[in-house]
Amino acid sequence: MPNKLILLIEPETSIREVLYACLSEFGGWRVTPVTSIREGVDACIATRPDVILLDTATSEIDALIFIEQLKQYSATASTPILLITARANWFTVKQLREMGFAGAITKPFNPSTVSTQISRLVGW
Repeated sequence: MPNKLILLIEPETSIREVLYACLSEFGGWRVTPVTSIREGVDACIATRPDVILLDTATSEIDALIFIEQLKQYSATASTPILLITARANWFTVKQLREMGFAGAITKPFNPSTVSTQISRLVGW
């Protein structure tokens, strides 16, 4: 799926770098990495991503507000949001959909298969 643009919202530098490499090298995608949900909202408007990959482990106090903004953007732009979290197994597919997410990827993730997981979750 070349030419797809992934917005990667990951506050932790090392994980962001690994995901960036995995998604661009194994997935062949363009990746816009940002460190915060606030930056992610701005990047959504500026770049029009095909998928938003969001790490929910954030120290931002107003994270819930920005997650809601991302979901509102996603709903109008039909952009799926995927969570990447150690708690992915806590939710059923139905619960994730009710919360406005297209799916979740469990941390720790397998670097060689994470792009395949994303493709499967969004139907590419």
